[in-house]
Amino acid sequence: MGLRTFLMKVRQRRRMIGRSMLIAAAVGSLVGLGYSLVRSQAFSASSELLISNTTLQLSGPDAVVTQILVENSLIQSAIEILRSNSVLERVIDRVGLDVIERILPKGFSERVLGRTGLDPADRPLSNSMQESGQERVDADRRRAAIRNLRSNTLVARVGASQIISVRSRAIAAGDAARLTNEIASAFVEVQNDTNAVVTTSAALRERIKVLGPTARIISEAFPPTSRDGLGEPLILILGAGAGGMLGLGAGLALTLLDRRLRSSSQLVALTSAECFGYVPQVAGKKSNTGRDVKNAWTLQNIVLRRARSAVLEQSEKTPRFVGVTSCQDGEGKTTVAAEFAKLISRDGERVLFVDASRCSPLISGPADRSEVEGLQELLRGEVAASDVIRAHVGSNLDFLPSGRALSSPDLLWGNLVSAITGERGQSYDWIILDLPSLMSAVEVRSAGQILDDLLIVVEWGRTSEGQMERALGALGAMRERVIGAVINKIPWSSLDAETLAQTRSPVPVRREAATRH
Repeated sequence: MGLRTFLMKVRQRRRMIGRSMLIAAAVGSLVGLGYSLVRSQAFSASSELLISNTTLQLSGPDAVVTQILVENSLIQSAIEILRSNSVLERVIDRVGLDVIERILPKGFSERVLGRTGLDPADRPLSNSMQESGQERVDADRRRAAIRNLRSNTLVARVGASQIISVRSRAIAAGDAARLTNEIASAFVEVQNDTNAVVTTSAALRERIKVLGPTARIISEAFPPTSRDGLGEPLILILGAGAGGMLGLGAGLALTLLDRRLRSSSQLVALTSAECFGYVPQVAGKKSNTGRDVKNAWTLQNIVLRRARSAVLEQSEKTPRFVGVTSCQDGEGKTTVAAEFAKLISRDGERVLFVDASRCSPLISGPADRSEVEGLQELLRGEVAASDVIRAHVGSNLDFLPSGRALSSPDLLWGNLVSAITGERGQSYDWIILDLPSLMSAVEVRSAGQILDDLLIVVEWGRTSEGQMERALGALGAMRERVIGAVINKIPWSSLDAETLAQTRSPVPVRREAATRH
């Protein structure tokens, strides 16, 4: 598929793509709303620590602490110590286990279990387990609190500096600041306790020359003014935007993968013949205005005149036998064939419209066509042409009904030519045959005995490229007689600007033709 064809299909399917974008945007907004409702609402507060490396300079009974270069490994060690159990246990001891469990945000599963009463921690212990299992329960609670506190604490180095940032989350802003300061203080205390033991022990002074990292709080945590994460309005906007982009991508992908016939370039590539244009769909739409009907008739008139000109360019012989068919039933070939016959007859040429598919609702006649003699009997030589042809159903227009159905489609179409020319002295300039669809390719090929040209009607967006290729392949040698194609029943919204501009062309529009739909 070329870029031009793809862009044309995108323009023709812009409404579908727009609907997919709107639906996906709505779904994205709902997902964003759901995320806003179930996400853990928490505040974060941060504190900063300055890490320095120290060494002991021994001078007699005294020890002097001096600073040396801080290596990356020491910074990483300090980060791990901040997240270690020794520091977090001190925080739990200071704040209290019950308080820690209350102020730390819970995950989605924990909140759901807590609301439904399925949390194992909330279940009462039996009498036999209250004493023997209390210590184990307390230990489990403490380990769970340490894990939760660690998961809600972020420790990171600030750039390439010697500063470490500590950030803790809690349900309340004040609790977040309190936790952060407690963690920073606990780490400093652990470091100071270690250094104090070393500097006061003569034996350790002889064995340990480097104390390692020491910490100093340079920025305390303060209660934050806003919650973590994005606000609900922004989440909804981002959800709608992401959904809209996904909808756009899905719409474009469906358009790219869609091989149904929607453009003239597709038909030209498949049939190696001209596409005469688009005929809009107006029948059965209550919302259509008189102007829409008039414009539809104008476009149809232009398309059919192009088809007529193409036939005239092929040959000047009379009568001209033109068959009209489609790939599938219900694509509007009968309507196009009847309108083609009427257009030619209005220009003063004698036309015989032949119902070769037993479905021509635009020509008046008995409701039960199975009992009406017509084409079938004429081809078998059972009746004369004057007995079955209905003269003057329109200006310069006669009609030949299909007649009774036959079991065999292999008809002697040559009898039609001899019957018409023998009795009416070649009085017809055009013979328009409404043929069966290409699903019955055998019947269409049988009619090839007399056909000069074949016009194919394609309903917009219904027939696929593969179906059309198979149908054309079934025509055999008759494929060379395909004069062109017409795209029928195209929605007004899918017409391009060039086609719409043709509705303003000075094509004569007769009142009776514009109002008969």
